[in-house]
Amino acid sequence: MGSFADVLLSGPRGRRLCWWAAGGRLDPGAADAVLHRDVEVSDPLVAFAESVGCAMYWQEPDEVDLALAAPGAVRGLRPAAEAVAAASGTGWWFEPIGADQRYVRWVDPVVPAPELTGAADRLARWRAATAEQEAACRAREDALDAPISGTWWSTPDRTELVTTTRPLPGFGAVGLVLEEDSLGVPEAICHPLRPARERGVHEPSVHKPRVHEIRGAADWCALVERYPLEVTASRRHDWWRATGTDARWLIPDYAAVAADHDAVHLTAAAYLEAAGRALPVGDAATVLAGWNPDETWWLTDVLGPAGAPERWCEDEGDPVGWTRTS
Repeated sequence: MGSFADVLLSGPRGRRLCWWAAGGRLDPGAADAVLHRDVEVSDPLVAFAESVGCAMYWQEPDEVDLALAAPGAVRGLRPAAEAVAAASGTGWWFEPIGADQRYVRWVDPVVPAPELTGAADRLARWRAATAEQEAACRAREDALDAPISGTWWSTPDRTELVTTTRPLPGFGAVGLVLEEDSLGVPEAICHPLRPARERGVHEPSVHKPRVHEIRGAADWCALVERYPLEVTASRRHDWWRATGTDARWLIPDYAAVAADHDAVHLTAAAYLEAAGRALPVGDAATVLAGWNPDETWWLTDVLGPAGAPERWCEDEGDPVGWTRTS
């Protein structure tokens, strides 16, 4: 892997972040457009949030994402990518999972409080439902360009398993602002959580969880290759539209992953490199979709409460402004 600037320019979400960081001053439709070298990045989190909010893997890339993928536009974005890579406040983008985690419970529509037991049963249901859906889609044999959309994410069912992100100084949780396909809800309750449950009779009640870290696109592909689950029939229409690639599609079999890992964590930097791309896995391919930056998916019952829930409200007009209200 090259420099972080190279990483940012390798994927659609990283390129979109750089474009926002430069204030959209590069015309993505102009061949060999070049930004001035005096690009300044005052708040990379704002640009990050804007890029994440544009992720839509059930349809073709929008005109900006398409234009920014052109070689001339990529060259033109280089100064912005270098400025983002050098900006302060991005250190946590590369960090592994932290001990303090937050579950974001949106208030309206009401998202339930985290259920910290029963992960194995939920994964079994997800695995069975995925196999059933795949068989049903395979039986239809629809044309590749048929106007069909369905399950476009490469994660388990978000309503079934607990997901968390880290808090930031003075900020409730990364998940408040970096969320694909956001509900747009202006109020949430952040539940502090920590690994605190026994894995077995002879193990301590507080332990370091077994976390698979995704630090880049190669780590995601390695996870898929080790625990492959084919989802070609149920994903091919959406992922062909999103990536322009027709392939045999794979995602991780999370029920199998849970035998070796308590959780899987995606670093923010890895998200910017991998999300929304058709990535090769042997003679097949995969897409990282529906997985938010810095998000951890918990596959076993190892979490426990770590403090009182906090209520946070969005500051109107500020894309990353949230205020704690209780």
